[in-house]
Amino acid sequence: MKRPVDKELIVATISSTGASSLDIKAIVDALVAADITPAKSRLDKLEASYTTKLSAVGQIKGSLSKLQVAMTKLSDLQQFYGMKSTVSDPNIFSASANTDAIPGVYDVEVRYLASRQSLASSPVASANTIVGNGSITIDFGTYSNDLSTFTANPDKQSVTINIAPGQNTLQAIRDTINNNDSGVKAAIVQDSQGARLTLSSPDTGKNLAMKISVNDADSNNTNGAGLSVLAYDPTAGITNLQETAAARDSEIKINGLTLTQSTNQYKDALAGVTIDLRKADLGTTYSLTIENNKAQLTGFVNEFIKQFNDAMTTLNNLTGYNKETKQGGLLQGDSSTRNLKLGISKILSQAIDTGDSAINSLADIGIKTDAKGLLTLNTSDFDAAVNDHYDAIGNLFAKTALASDSNIRIKSVGADVKAGSYAINISSFTAGVTLAGTIGGLSATSSDGLTLKGSGALKNLSIQVIGGSTGDRGSVVVSDGIAAQLNNLVTDYLGDKGDLANRSKQLNDNLKSLDDQRLRLDTRITSLRTRYTVQFTRLDVLLSSLQDTSAFLTQQLANLPKINS
Repeated sequence: MKRPVDKELIVATISSTGASSLDIKAIVDALVAADITPAKSRLDKLEASYTTKLSAVGQIKGSLSKLQVAMTKLSDLQQFYGMKSTVSDPNIFSASANTDAIPGVYDVEVRYLASRQSLASSPVASANTIVGNGSITIDFGTYSNDLSTFTANPDKQSVTINIAPGQNTLQAIRDTINNNDSGVKAAIVQDSQGARLTLSSPDTGKNLAMKISVNDADSNNTNGAGLSVLAYDPTAGITNLQETAAARDSEIKINGLTLTQSTNQYKDALAGVTIDLRKADLGTTYSLTIENNKAQLTGFVNEFIKQFNDAMTTLNNLTGYNKETKQGGLLQGDSSTRNLKLGISKILSQAIDTGDSAINSLADIGIKTDAKGLLTLNTSDFDAAVNDHYDAIGNLFAKTALASDSNIRIKSVGADVKAGSYAINISSFTAGVTLAGTIGGLSATSSDGLTLKGSGALKNLSIQVIGGSTGDRGSVVVSDGIAAQLNNLVTDYLGDKGDLANRSKQLNDNLKSLDDQRLRLDTRITSLRTRYTVQFTRLDVLLSSLQDTSAFLTQQLANLPKINS
């Protein structure tokens, strides 16, 4: 016997497998996310790693740049050997010294200050008073002590100034003189008697005294009327202008020797020393002390140690392993930074021939390296080395040069001059007149007949030839001290083609590669989203159709007779 159909069971079964609609977007988003999340996470991790490593390289570059500034001061002998000058009374004179100065104590007497000549006219009623017209000629030179002769200054040409009608008041004459390029300064001074024209010579020095001749429109050039009120020639007894200040050279004594100068500044009266006069004090001697600037040297060394330790701390933190956190630095295992640290360690541990057997290493001046590669300074040992071996400290740190010929001195050696031996050949030499030759096989020239300057790779190497003949003159040996070598090493690493630049480029290239991979991932996401959307749209249509069928069957089953129990 055929079993009757259970309508309620069929309706329930069909209803559970159907659906009125699907949230296609949510389903597609979930499937796409499940598909691409591992790849995206991998790219995100790589980007974070490359970015932090790039930042770490930047930190190293920054710390090395600061170190380089400090090393430059110690690697350049010119900056390293600052000399200190002290005067017993800076109100009388001041002094400065460069690296050519010789330490010592000197007696200085400032006898006279250099001065400009000043001339003043007789008073007139006011600045608008007409004086006269014509022309005035000003000659510059030196008057004899008795004012009987005037010797023209060959280095200062005379000047003629035309005073035209209508421009012949005292004020107009002042302006005309000042507008001329003679250097003479004119001014109007008012006193109780009226307005006076004053004339000042272009500069200090007795060889800039003025002799003024007049071509007066009234045809009388010396009578003190008209423009001839400005005539001044003591050698001819013409003094229509009054001398209010004489043209004078300065005069000083150094260790009893009398020196004169047209200005109040003496350069190289003492080698490497500039003396500026401020006040004369005839008969009184003051002291000038020239000494090595030990305080400056100490400051340079302390700054070097600080910047070195900062740089090494940065390197250690970024390349080392932290036992407490059990984590390595961002650049642990990086070959470029590892090689940098090895290079630094090698330079610090080497011995340098300083010419002083007592000073050959950093340890000899109280600088030692601890377990972390940081520098420590024993101030007592350092101070003792500064006091007893000052020159050797410079050779220990700086780039130095030494000539084998005793008649050749080193003038300057730049930081870019490579260590090595450079042959000297003099092709022509007349002291103070002509000098030419070669340094290291490259042409060398002179502008003063004393200093020979190299060219090409040796353009910053200069020597002084103080004697001897033409031909081969031995060699100059350039050596790099510890700071100079460190500076070269750091310069190479920081350069456009250096290891750190290459590491930065590599990391930037890696980041660019990630950008390309992200673009490909975006393309894959678009493709997946399209495919899943099509698939689930079809499924939605199918489910919708099944839902319609389900509704029809449900209705038909509802119309069937119920089974009686």
